[in-house]
Amino acid sequence: MMKKPSKMPTSPSPSPKNPPRQNEPSRWTILAIAISMIWMFVLPKLCRPFWHHLGSFTPLQAELLISSAHTTLLLLCFNLCMLPIYCMQHPFFEEYKIQFNEPWPWMSESPKVRRDFWALSLRSVKITAFNSLCLIPVLITIKVYVCSSILGMDREQTETDDESWPSYFELIRHNIMCTILHEFGFYTMHRLMHTYPWLYRFHKVHHEYKMTTSLAAQHNHPIDYIFSIATPAILPVVIVPTHSFTTFQWLFWVIFANVDDHCGYNFPWSPVRWFPFAASTDEHEFHHVKNLGCFGSKLHIYEQLLGGNEWYDTWLKKQNDLRLSGMTASKQT
Repeated sequence: MMKKPSKMPTSPSPSPKNPPRQNEPSRWTILAIAISMIWMFVLPKLCRPFWHHLGSFTPLQAELLISSAHTTLLLLCFNLCMLPIYCMQHPFFEEYKIQFNEPWPWMSESPKVRRDFWALSLRSVKITAFNSLCLIPVLITIKVYVCSSILGMDREQTETDDESWPSYFELIRHNIMCTILHEFGFYTMHRLMHTYPWLYRFHKVHHEYKMTTSLAAQHNHPIDYIFSIATPAILPVVIVPTHSFTTFQWLFWVIFANVDDHCGYNFPWSPVRWFPFAASTDEHEFHHVKNLGCFGSKLHIYEQLLGGNEWYDTWLKKQNDLRLSGMTASKQT
């Protein structure tokens, strides 16, 4: 009697090898560095001829354009860029899928899993829209009022004329300073969210995703969003005397890294992962899978100093061993 054929995998099977790590030198590192250089050196040249037009707006209106409208547009663009990658399921991209031994939820054989995924995705769109279009403008308004009326901070952050344009040295220095401060704020608030049950009840909304897609990036309860997303992002540009363009440029980086954290792929050409101390995308994916450790985002320096990566290291070794053994999405060997 002929043996009954086994079921076909529900998504492309990866090659039995480990793809290049994001922070390890490879041919893709050149592309990652090139994209970073475009962000650092070309973006200012593109924006400078038009930046003085922000001077026709009030400080609050300019801040809303830089922070609120800019953030919303970037989230929309980055999610639209990921859409064809998710739809195609092309082996070129699937090679870098982090949870390679599990099918994407919309490809699952279970109708309930597929149904739950689409319901969660729709909820993510609503939550992200509320946070971006309602919550951020309120927080920016409060920030502008506190900085100008209470703290008396009237400096480069509101300057839009060409004479005050920052040098490349200032751009690099302020972007690095903001990133280090932001990472500390995010690590601290994120860890607190997991430490205290009364805070985790808000943060657990974000953990409704066990396999992340780019829509999970801003899938946060409003209270969680204020504490772990907005506050760590607002404080650096208050503490560091950044020019208004530097704020715009740095937020571009932060939003891209946030979406990259949740895209579900370890793309080796990611411009936010190639440099020393950079965290890998799969660190945050592990955090969603196991709900522990890896509290940082773009950097893992605070995990190295304060702990949080020990479980990830064990999980990563197991994942590498599974990939080398040729484990497929259908879990057949």
